[in-house]
Amino acid sequence: METTVEKLEAMFLKSEADLEYIEKRLKLDFLNKASANGCPTEENPAVMLENLRAIKAKHTALCSQVKEIAEAQKESMDSIRNNLSTAMELVQHFQQTTDVQVDPLTESEQESAELLDTFVGETPETPPAAAAFTPQQSQSCEYEELSDAMFETLPLSVRANIKLADLNTFYQQLQQHSGKDRSETPQ
Repeated sequence: METTVEKLEAMFLKSEADLEYIEKRLKLDFLNKASANGCPTEENPAVMLENLRAIKAKHTALCSQVKEIAEAQKESMDSIRNNLSTAMELVQHFQQTTDVQVDPLTESEQESAELLDTFVGETPETPPAAAAFTPQQSQSCEYEELSDAMFETLPLSVRANIKLADLNTFYQQLQQHSGKDRSETPQ
C-alpha cells in the first residue's frame, strides 16, 4: 500500500513540475512572439494576465477594507445618534424639573442634528411634556387622553419608543393611582 501511495505522490509531483514548465514555456513564447511582432511588453497576454491577478487581489483587499470602514461608520453614527438623543432628553428633563431654559440651538447645531435624523426643535417656553398636563388636569380626577397634537410635541426619541395608545393607558393608570392616593390620604 505504501509503495502505491509513494508512486501516486511521485506522479503528482511530476505533473506539478510539468505544469510549471508548460506555464513558463507559454509565457516565454508569448514574450518572444510579442517582441517579434514589435508589441510592447505591456500588451503581452501573459503580462496582462499577471497584472489582472494583481489588480483582482488589490480589489478584493479594498472591498474588505470598505466593508470594515462602512461598519465602523455605521457604529459611530449609531453611537452619536444615541448620545445626542440622550443629551437632548437630559436637557428636556432638566427644563421640566427646573425653570431654567436652555438657549436654542445655533444654525450649525440644528443642521447637525437634522443630519443625524434627530428631531431637535426650538426650545418652547413650556416644555412639551409639561404642556401636555396643565395644573387643571392634575387636580381633577378625570382622565383626559393625549391628542395626536400633544403626542407630536414629545421628542422623536420618546415617540419612537412608545405608542400613543400605550402612553394614554399609562397616564390613565397613573391618574387612577394618584386618585386612590388622594382618597386614602386624610385631608
